[in-house]
Amino acid sequence: MKLGRRQFLSATAALAAAGTAPALFAHTPMSASPPDRYPSEAWKIIDERFRDYYLFNAPLQRQWTGGLWLEGPAWNAVGRYAVFSDIPRALQMRWDEATGHVSVLRHKVGHSNGNTFDDHGRLVSCEHYPARVIRYEWDGTTTVLASQYQGKPLNAPNDLVALPTGGIIFTDPGYGAHFDYEGHKRELELKPAIYYIDDSLDDPILLTDEIHKPNGIALTPDGKAFYASDTAPSHFPDQPAAIIKWSLAEDGKSVSNRQEIVTSNSTTFDGLTCDVHGNIWSSASGGEGVDGVAVFSPDGTLLGRILLPEVCSNVCFVGEDRNQLLMTASQSIYTLYTNTQGA
Repeated sequence: MKLGRRQFLSATAALAAAGTAPALFAHTPMSASPPDRYPSEAWKIIDERFRDYYLFNAPLQRQWTGGLWLEGPAWNAVGRYAVFSDIPRALQMRWDEATGHVSVLRHKVGHSNGNTFDDHGRLVSCEHYPARVIRYEWDGTTTVLASQYQGKPLNAPNDLVALPTGGIIFTDPGYGAHFDYEGHKRELELKPAIYYIDDSLDDPILLTDEIHKPNGIALTPDGKAFYASDTAPSHFPDQPAAIIKWSLAEDGKSVSNRQEIVTSNSTTFDGLTCDVHGNIWSSASGGEGVDGVAVFSPDGTLLGRILLPEVCSNVCFVGEDRNQLLMTASQSIYTLYTNTQGA
């Protein structure tokens, strides 16, 4: 059946009047609020070198909200999605880059926190309770990589990185043992520490326990060292928050050359990532004008900030070109295009 011009216009008008006009003929904006002006106020340049990584026309985008405390973003380049955790709800979530859709990937995951994909593309996660590092295999089964050290249960593994050799380095500060909200309250039986584990080991190898509350962790672009954040002030008020660097042995099983790259009595650093230039992109909390992401040069100079309306917990680079920064921030996730790429 063919419609004449008058019939077509009459039918379209009737649909519009009934509030059922097809999307083909009308575009409904996602939000009634006007768009932000460029440049976005999220960008804060402190050192002129930060202009190399800043984009004038890149808006801060709130991709999703509705979590309780979001953490642990990890990018899967094959599936073009990011995994992140809602720790209190014991959920792993999935953000699809193409559609922007967020869905539950897994539930009842032991108050999962940090996530990463290993050298074979398998998801590896830190769980607060039971306290363990777990790997999801291709056939749907799981492998517990670490749950104890020298016969004592781990505190509450927090964040991790995968090495090209197949090993995993993870932090174990114990935050999931302090309250029932993000795990189960219990006494810590081990000092907070950073460990190495791989499939050949029954027990993890202690890399260092010379850190008060080891939290976020990131490899340098060359893989020869790593950074870890120390959220010491949460339990040691007289100690500063810090970002610390260690050189890593070729096999990943020992560390040396400890250096405090950044210290602060006013800002707390949590999740970390590095770009291809070696800059450190760290989540930061400290109130308005600080909450968001702090960006440091490899020598620890503050270059700039990405300001968010919520406390940021963790960060990672995502997207086909790895040039979008994805930020888990309290109850929401945000993205921002940058002029750099994740390492």
